[in-house]
Amino acid sequence: MTINEIAEKAGVSIGTVDRVIHNRGRVSPETISKVKKIIEDSGFTPNPLARQLALNKPVRIGVLLPKLKSDSAYWNLIYSGIQKAIDELKLLAMEVCLIEFARDKKGDFLLKAKETEKADFQALIIAPIMADEVKESLHLFSNIPYVFVDSPLPGSQALSTVAQNPYSGGLCAGRMMKLLSPAAKKIFCIQMHSGTYNLNERAKGFSDFYNDKKIINITENFSNHKSAETFIKEILSQKPDGIFLPDNSSYMFARYCKENHIEKNFSLVGYDLMKENKKFLKEGFIDCLLSQGAEEQGYEAVKSIYQKIINGNVIKSISMPITIYFKENI
Repeated sequence: MTINEIAEKAGVSIGTVDRVIHNRGRVSPETISKVKKIIEDSGFTPNPLARQLALNKPVRIGVLLPKLKSDSAYWNLIYSGIQKAIDELKLLAMEVCLIEFARDKKGDFLLKAKETEKADFQALIIAPIMADEVKESLHLFSNIPYVFVDSPLPGSQALSTVAQNPYSGGLCAGRMMKLLSPAAKKIFCIQMHSGTYNLNERAKGFSDFYNDKKIINITENFSNHKSAETFIKEILSQKPDGIFLPDNSSYMFARYCKENHIEKNFSLVGYDLMKENKKFLKEGFIDCLLSQGAEEQGYEAVKSIYQKIINGNVIKSISMPITIYFKENI
């Protein structure tokens, strides 16, 4: 039962019900008794977010994401999904406040997370890619429902997690690599970012598919374009049969091969339908891309908050499908 339904049944205003629930304001003893009896019989539990909506106050959702233009604008897709859901739910007076952090700057997430303490947020959407820093800051969100996107984070008390199962994604990538290069003897799994739970899990799933045989795992953080080119040149000099990028950076290897007129004699499997990845997939420099539905993640994150506000439903996990793309079906 909602506050609106309690007010209607008691024959009073929503504001009166709110004053009874929070024991403030002038309300007659008869009305207090009547409203409390309805609440007791219905098993109603006050929801601060629903109360805010009932009083026609906007529900402010804080969104903690890496800089939207980083990672080939991958995060902009998630934010677009958030905005799409907010537009659909505009009658519920929900609004978002974006707080961007630099994933390559140690401590920046912690700094931005502390900003949420000063803001009047009723819910949060967080990309927990800086696993250690997010865990360190979870106490800041202890009284606010929060939803994770892009990656799960074990040990947290998130209202919901909207993400693909990263380990299964890695297994699927291994299967694709096996189909593309069944006789492969040397395969690289390369992470361009360290300390990220979902990338670690994808790499683990990929290695486990091959039972740790043939797989060379490397984590490399690039400070500039020149160091990236040097690294790619070194990897290709080792004549790999296959390369798997568990993030969206497969375009870097594809672009290097194209610009340097290198005959691509290895299979390249990557993640995410970013603009450059799609381009090189169509041209044949990338063999296969796995998608985790970035825009859909943002959309579903807002909807899970909506379900909590309106219906009191808690959707603990929304698992995004593993969608596989080749140049023939892009």
